[in-house]
Amino acid sequence: MEEPLEMVQSKDTKERMAGVERLHGYLENCRRSLSSAEVTSLVDCCLDLLKDSNFRVSQGALQSLASAAVLAGEHLKLHFNALVPAVVERLGDAKQPVRDAARRLLLTLME
Repeated sequence: MEEPLEMVQSKDTKERMAGVERLHGYLENCRRSLSSAEVTSLVDCCLDLLKDSNFRVSQGALQSLASAAVLAGEHLKLHFNALVPAVVERLGDAKQPVRDAARRLLLTLME
């Protein structure tokens, strides 16, 4: 999981988009639960991505967080205070796919 996290921190938009896609794919195919350290690094990274000017990067970060929410269990609850306001802010995004991804993540978090 370290490689996609490094890719999403790149200055290049295309590399960030590729990193987000790899991260989402990794989390979708992951069969084990995430450790507390993995969840912390993922949330920190995705919080930065939610502020990205490219809507596909923000959308990918929201989708990755939704996939991680299923795998993280109790570890994700530690980050709710930082995560929920950032996701709610994305509900007002100009792009419909980002709003949909934010809504799905909030529903996943509530479950």
